[in-house]
Amino acid sequence: MRDGSIWFRRPAPGPTREIMEGGACEQYDEEMGRAGRIILFAVLGAMLFIASASGQSADEKRASVDPYWLGPFFAGLPVSEEREVPVPEFAYGECISVGEGGCPWPARVETSTTCAVNPIAHETPFAPVSLLRGGGLTTEDERVYVSTGDRTFTVETGKPELRSAALREARPHSQPAPEPLPPPVYPITVLRELKRVTAAAKRLRGVKAIARETELSPEQVRYRLRVAELLGPEALSGVPVPTMSTARVKRLIQLAILVRLYPTRTAEKNGMTVAELRKLVSRVRGLTGFC
Repeated sequence: MRDGSIWFRRPAPGPTREIMEGGACEQYDEEMGRAGRIILFAVLGAMLFIASASGQSADEKRASVDPYWLGPFFAGLPVSEEREVPVPEFAYGECISVGEGGCPWPARVETSTTCAVNPIAHETPFAPVSLLRGGGLTTEDERVYVSTGDRTFTVETGKPELRSAALREARPHSQPAPEPLPPPVYPITVLRELKRVTAAAKRLRGVKAIARETELSPEQVRYRLRVAELLGPEALSGVPVPTMSTARVKRLIQLAILVRLYPTRTAEKNGMTVAELRKLVSRVRGLTGFC
């Protein structure tokens, strides 16, 4: 079952699907204006589609080493699908078609690196942030993302009541039983974005004041302060405050997405070579949703 075959069932919704289906040059100008509104994890779906067509990136290969799963059986359900491309994934039970909504599994676990999936690249300001089984840092939307060590495993269950059980059972493939989770190791770019708000919080009073100075929303400020609190002061000790403005970071993220999709066209539009542009956007590696 670990056959390395491509397993991409659900195309990314909205703009990213249009990007993949249309002509690159004709759609470029429209997408340039739209890029500022792209949700990064929707873009990640398109990025994974590209990766699946050309093989795994170095980052995805690292994630494939001893990926996370729920054991050979979970809640009485056997492993029914196992894939390595574009990211390691284990599915349990039978996929039940729900029409245009896709074909969800009762339980599914993916493994990525903390460079690709982390609390800043996949920011969920209105969702809870907590620790799991010791040091695993957990964020969530309709799925649960647990960062531990240099990887993030993602748990998705068809029934909410299975979620807690899945989080208790998740472990590397080589582990016979669940163990405490070590704290996450994030790229320096992620830590610097957290330092942006913690440094401002030491000088300013109130979330609104911090939001004004950092060019973030109050919800983002609260969320990032909570993430920093759970990581502990040692995680940000010695981490420099970012010198780039938030607006500049957002712009580089947009360019990173576009150069990934349209390397030549994006470079021409910005009066640079592809190599020069890729070097420029490497400054936000870890913040884009792909590595």
